[in-house]
Amino acid sequence: TDVSRGVRRLGAASVDLCHVALGITEAYYEFYLKPWDVCAGTLMVREAGGKVTTLDGRDYTVFDKSMLASNGKVHGEMLEHVQPKVEQVVQSQRREDIKERWFIPPKYNVA
Repeated sequence: TDVSRGVRRLGAASVDLCHVALGITEAYYEFYLKPWDVCAGTLMVREAGGKVTTLDGRDYTVFDKSMLASNGKVHGEMLEHVQPKVEQVVQSQRREDIKERWFIPPKYNVA
């Protein structure tokens, strides 16, 4: 790409997130991941000292429809590059649902 040396995708969010946690890759982002795809991986990234947010910079929960995980050092720079493009997608394709959450069970507290 024009701002990275390359993009590596293995086809499993859990493996991609573990690569971020291990320091093999610096960051990972994706849309429309289900909670069961990312629960363990987000824990691994956070426990390794990384950062996980939505693509518009909000704190990430497993119910969010977008994710940016990083080693923490490149997170701000990644958000700077990704946020304008996410906004373009939202506006041009009317994809407001990217900013919504998946179904949250009744009485489940998501801060």
